[in-house]
Amino acid sequence: MEAKKLENYSYEDYLQIDKTTKERVELIFGKIYMMAGASAKHQDVVLNIAMLIKALNKCKPRVAPYDLKLICDFGGKDSINIVQPDIMIFCEDRDTPCAIFEVLSPSTAQKDKKEKFSLYECSGIEEYYIVEPEYRSVEKFILDNGSYKFGGNYVLSDKMFIECIGQEVEIEKFFEGIEE
Repeated sequence: MEAKKLENYSYEDYLQIDKTTKERVELIFGKIYMMAGASAKHQDVVLNIAMLIKALNKCKPRVAPYDLKLICDFGGKDSINIVQPDIMIFCEDRDTPCAIFEVLSPSTAQKDKKEKFSLYECSGIEEYYIVEPEYRSVEKFILDNGSYKFGGNYVLSDKMFIECIGQEVEIEKFFEGIEE
C-alpha cells in the first residue's frame, strides 16, 4: 500500500489536520502524507540503531513518532515542513538534528529517497542515512556545500563512521536479532 498524498497544504492546514485526526501525518513541500504503522522488523531495526547510538555518545537519539519542523525554500518562498524521521541525532543542544536515519518500508521508500532526501538536503541536515532492511545495507549521504554527496554503501560486514557523533559503528549491529 502506498502512502496517501494530498497536495497544496500550508502549515496552518497541517495543524488543523493534526488536531482533528489520530492518524500520523507529514507535511512535505505542501503535500500531506498519511502514514501507516511500521512493521515489527522495521521497529526492531529502528530500536537497534537508536540504542547503539545512545550507548556510543552523549548526543540524543530521538525516534518516530516525533515531529521535526524544517524550513526550506520551496518555489521561491520558505516552506514549513513537518516530518517524523525514524531516527534523529541531536547534539550540542541544537534544534535541528545533525543526522537522520530513515529505515525503508515498502510504503515509504520512494518518499524517503526523493521528497525527504530533498527536504533534508535543503534544510541543512549534515548526514542522511537510508537503511534498507531487506538487503541489510545502509546508504550514507554527507552534506557538502548545500548538496548531498554519496558517502558510500555499507553492508553487514562493514564498519561506517558517523561524523556528527565521531564514532564508527558496525553495520551488523543495526540488524542484530532481525530474521531474514
